[in-house]
Amino acid sequence: MELEIPQIGIAGNVRIGDYLVEQGLADREAVEAAVMESRITGERIGNILVRNGFLRYADLVKAILKLSPEYIVFEKAFNARIPHDLLAEYNIVVSAETAQNVYLSTLANETVVREIAQRYYPDKTLVFVSLSPGDLSNFIEGINRENDESAMDKVEDDAEIIEMIMKKAILVGASDIHIEPRLRSYTVFFRHLGIRKIIHEGSLEQFGVLAAQIKDRSRMDQVETRIPQDGGFTMEFRNRLVDLRVATVPTVNGEVIVIRLLDPDKAQRSLAELGITQINNWRAATNYPFGLCLICGATGSGKTTTLNATVREMDRFGKAIRTVEDPVEYRIPYVGQVNVNPIVGLDFAFALRAFMRADPDVIMLGEVRDIETAKLTLRAAETGHLVLATLHTGTVRGAMGRLRSLGVSDYDLKPLLRGVMVQRLVRTVCASCKGDGCETCLFTGYAGRTVVAECALFRNEGEVERATNGERWWPSMVSDAIGKIKQGLTTAEEVYRVFQSELDNQDEELEGIELLMKEMELQKSRKGGIDKMIGGHA
Repeated sequence: MELEIPQIGIAGNVRIGDYLVEQGLADREAVEAAVMESRITGERIGNILVRNGFLRYADLVKAILKLSPEYIVFEKAFNARIPHDLLAEYNIVVSAETAQNVYLSTLANETVVREIAQRYYPDKTLVFVSLSPGDLSNFIEGINRENDESAMDKVEDDAEIIEMIMKKAILVGASDIHIEPRLRSYTVFFRHLGIRKIIHEGSLEQFGVLAAQIKDRSRMDQVETRIPQDGGFTMEFRNRLVDLRVATVPTVNGEVIVIRLLDPDKAQRSLAELGITQINNWRAATNYPFGLCLICGATGSGKTTTLNATVREMDRFGKAIRTVEDPVEYRIPYVGQVNVNPIVGLDFAFALRAFMRADPDVIMLGEVRDIETAKLTLRAAETGHLVLATLHTGTVRGAMGRLRSLGVSDYDLKPLLRGVMVQRLVRTVCASCKGDGCETCLFTGYAGRTVVAECALFRNEGEVERATNGERWWPSMVSDAIGKIKQGLTTAEEVYRVFQSELDNQDEELEGIELLMKEMELQKSRKGGIDKMIGGHA
């Protein structure tokens, strides 16, 4: 029986679900599943599809604009680039933002507002939609609330400082918060785009209150300060739950506290949005019905994000997908995810053996780190499962060498290896200020990150053998990074920061290195260098 898809209150009885399916923006199965979930939770179908990774937010915005433009105002993008005082002064509501467009409304002169808004969105097209006084009032109230949340230095009650720190970290897109006590004060750092930046300085008395609050929420022993502890908690922010993983490390000055922010909004990025140049090769590798696909790189290189995005592209209804992770960072709807638990003996190998008895189609491993897991991984691949896994290596050939050191022979690997992608992350130039530094990018000139990678697709055993013998026919990571410089996505200084050791010792990229050095000189003369730029805004 075909499920009836509820209406969104749109003239002409046009159904949002039917429209999304007809336009090829969402699958019928995904829409039907969203309908069933909506009947239980009362949430809007479009929001469910976006949250579950079946619909791009930009496509939802387009659908709303096509079917019922008056509904777009309810999206309300509170983290707009336009300063809050200008939003209030000119009665501007920023309703939604996509890669190409910004949707806004105003009760003021549209020509004046367009001129103001374009300064902060030079890279996007401005689209004006309708607005009511009530919508404006709600938006300004939300903006004022955000202003209050970000004013850490004005907080008089030390007990409230942790809320301010965490909310500001989420707003700016920080991945981690580092809280470090020193002799006479303590410092708060945000890790933003992989780089730490000082955000707040406070007294040791304030640190004592802050540490006690964090340890209490994380269910840690507040009295114990001599040994490291791990914990975590969840906080609600803008109608979504953000997980916070907390670790403490005892130092001579007191406990250093590190908070990892797991914002579900970050987990919604599609594979196409990650910036993988050889994305078609990776997709081809992961489309095989069985075999082994590897994502490699150092800690913090985005391996888990790429794995999750790959799984989100798969048919999560038609295929049984199981993952084992340490820990599970982002939950993927309709995927069975297992969290490693050493206390009860649940490790990667134990979970793998259980998976193979539970009729899976796809198995995702957080990491292959020991001989037993490596052998079970190969066994799962050869018994008809597609296995996705990560390794800590820096090159495609290094991945093969790593498996060899874990007891996997070249003979066993040849018929099963489908693809290997090695990746790192480089910061991308802020679209708002074009690298000059502004509030949006914390005056760094960078406002995002993109993947630079080398990806090898193996179509047959012969190609695997060629690679194990030292042959390479795919573009290197360094050449991919230099290509992104030419596109204007990143800078020569950023690439040199990430790839300094390779560039200093690599003969095969001599032409690329020369180009990189020339680009660095040009950019330094044009902007006075990144360090000078940051210093000018300190």
